Amino acid sequence: MTGESNTTADDTAFDAFTHTAVRDWTSLAVSPAVTAVLEYASKITKSPANCNQDDVDLLRRHGWSDCAIHDAVQIVSYFNYINRIADALGVEPEPEFRNWGSA
Repeated sequence: MTGESNTTADDTAFDAFTHTAVRDWTSLAVSPAVTAVLEYASKITKSPANCNQDDVDLLRRHGWSDCAIHDAVQIVSYFNYINRIADALGVEPEPEFRNWGSA
C-alpha cells in the first residue's frame, strides 16, 4: 500500500466513542445496564470500601450475570492497581498516551 489509510467510518466512530468515554463516560448514550456497570466501576475506583451486596444485586437486576460482574470487578480492580503502582513509582505515560481522551 502506498500511504492509503485502512481507517473505516466504523473505526472513526469507535475512536470518537472511546475518547468520549475516557473524558466523561456519563455523557455517553448507553443502555441502563451499561450505565449501571459503569457507575459500579466508578464506585470501585473512587470508594471501594463503600461497595456492597446492593451494588451486585443492582447489576443482576440489570441483567448482568455473576460471571460478567466478577469479570468487571477483576478488570476495574486490576487497572486501578496498575495505575496506582505507576503513579507511586512516577512512571510517565508513553508519548502516544499522554493526551488519551483528547478530541
